[in-house]
Amino acid sequence: MPILYRYLIRETLAVFLATNLILLAILLSFRLSSLLAAAAAGNMALSAVWQLVGLQAVRFLVVLMPIAFVLAAVMTLGRLYRDQEISAILACGIAPGHQTRALILCAAPICLLLLILSLTILPGVYRSQEGLRQQAQQEAGMILFTPNTFRRLDDGTVVHTGAIENGELRDFFIAHQEPDGHSIILADSGRLGGSEQERHLYLNNGRRLAWTDNHEPTRTTLFTFDSADLRLPGASALTGENTRLRNIPTSELGASPEHLSEWQTRSNPALALIIYTLCLPLLARSQPRQGRYQKILPAFIGFALYINLLDLATVAIRKHQLAPLPGSYWLHSAVLALILAAWHRHTRRA
Repeated sequence: MPILYRYLIRETLAVFLATNLILLAILLSFRLSSLLAAAAAGNMALSAVWQLVGLQAVRFLVVLMPIAFVLAAVMTLGRLYRDQEISAILACGIAPGHQTRALILCAAPICLLLLILSLTILPGVYRSQEGLRQQAQQEAGMILFTPNTFRRLDDGTVVHTGAIENGELRDFFIAHQEPDGHSIILADSGRLGGSEQERHLYLNNGRRLAWTDNHEPTRTTLFTFDSADLRLPGASALTGENTRLRNIPTSELGASPEHLSEWQTRSNPALALIIYTLCLPLLARSQPRQGRYQKILPAFIGFALYINLLDLATVAIRKHQLAPLPGSYWLHSAVLALILAAWHRHTRRA
């Protein structure tokens, strides 16, 4: 491999890794805060937070790797233009096409890794993530009812139980603030139940007292009940999550329009990156007095537009508004034709 190729690959990979780590840290920090908030509200067990963060890191990598490589390539070439290294390379008779070949050699392993993540690992990550989330929500249901402890749910409801005997709650208490008043529920016993999608609280031998803020006698009620069924607030339903297209292993995808669109969704990031890499030397060209980072924004906007158009194409396939084949691949062909035309125009001018 020529020295120039090794130099460009080394510089690009260094910036790529740094950019990837920074963007991943930013996204995971925001995601961690939302998961901790959900755990504090009682919607999931705290022990599942770090496992969910680890699973979502794989998901974020698939999104960030193409973006990080585009930014890294443009930043590397921009520095070479600013330091006049590109001028020295061209003066030695080395054509601009060698920059493209070096970037392709650098992007090829990244595209292969993207395909492996998207086609084989990511569907399993989605299934594990949703299963873990359901399990964490179920565990959180029992954590709410710690004996002799007041717990506040995410809607402001306060719950308290005196004891837990053989899975049954004793001396149960609920205080709830309504839009125009308050209510209290007292019960001798209760138990937690329901399905994986919903948590229910079944109470026995209880009383409910409700009153308004101004204590109107006509709107103050007290009644007793033998049994009651309460749906716990904050227990989000995950109906249909396990049957979503993104959870299906790639080997099980069929020939329906929905499955073909999912196949294209998984393969599009790698194809888009390898095609867009061809035009990065053209996008990174700058004049001697231009800044190092001046071409980053146009390159990023162009790639973001490319990716979003691909997403719109796959959505149109699922809605039967676009033929599954060639589907979104026609957009790859159009972008590749535009890049080849731009290189032909650049070569004629040179």
